[in-house]
Amino acid sequence: MNLQQLSYLVALDTHRQFGLAAEKSFVSQPALSVQVQKLEEELGVLLFDRTQRKVEPTAIGAQVIAQARRVLREAQQLRELVEVAKGEVVGDLRLGVISTLAPYLVPRFLVGLSTAYPNLRVHIEELRSEEIMARLKDYRLDVGLLVTPLDDRLLHELPLLDEPFLLLASESHPLAARDAVRPADLSSPGLWLMQEGHCFRNQVLNLCGLTTSTGAIAYESGSIETLKELVRHHHGYTLVPELAMLDEVDTNPLLKRFVAPAPVREVSLVVHHSFVRTTLLTALRELILASVPERLRAGKSGEKIRWR
Repeated sequence: MNLQQLSYLVALDTHRQFGLAAEKSFVSQPALSVQVQKLEEELGVLLFDRTQRKVEPTAIGAQVIAQARRVLREAQQLRELVEVAKGEVVGDLRLGVISTLAPYLVPRFLVGLSTAYPNLRVHIEELRSEEIMARLKDYRLDVGLLVTPLDDRLLHELPLLDEPFLLLASESHPLAARDAVRPADLSSPGLWLMQEGHCFRNQVLNLCGLTTSTGAIAYESGSIETLKELVRHHHGYTLVPELAMLDEVDTNPLLKRFVAPAPVREVSLVVHHSFVRTTLLTALRELILASVPERLRAGKSGEKIRWR
């Protein structure tokens, strides 16, 4: 048994196809298949069920794969400990970002990250919060960028931003005449929402004290951009995070702030508690903070209520 065989095992579990697993492992399909088979012979158990169209782990295979992921992570940490001691920011960074943050925050720091650390290979995926948490815990991601708190003892949260909620109203909606709004105003009909499963939807509903939209049209979007367009071209209103409207926040009369204490969502970098690449985490945090207005930084003065 060796680390290479374990890496093939994990790749096959991740991709569930021999061809794709081999491609991602930069090896031929026969070579990967032979090594997985040798590992099965050594352990004396069948790790994958190959009778289905999609390769699936057996019950014992799932347990072995989970342990293999831990072994590979521990081996990787040996290299990372040396990198930390040298103060280097190199290797791979696998970053998971929720979709309500990715288009508004990632472009602000990504170029700076690649410029400052040319030897760092960055892989970014847009995922839902629960997927990011699961992948952090089984070492398929290094860092998550998502809304906190998560209340998970296996994960460490490093708060970055207190991002305010803003209200965007159509010209014809009564809320468009307000200078500022309060959570109590959100009982007005015409609220457009994110789809179920998005944490931003839950935050909005909690803020409004609702369980679902009060609008006559049950259009629930997976995109903040779609919500913005619905408001601009139809009747109604929606809530948006400030980063999604940063270029308009001081000029758009249909964009309303909340009276103090303003509702905000806490945005954090999240890692597994065993994460040791502190130099990388510090560098990423500093680049992100430098890319946004200082008023958004977590812990800045001002009355705020954090919504989950």
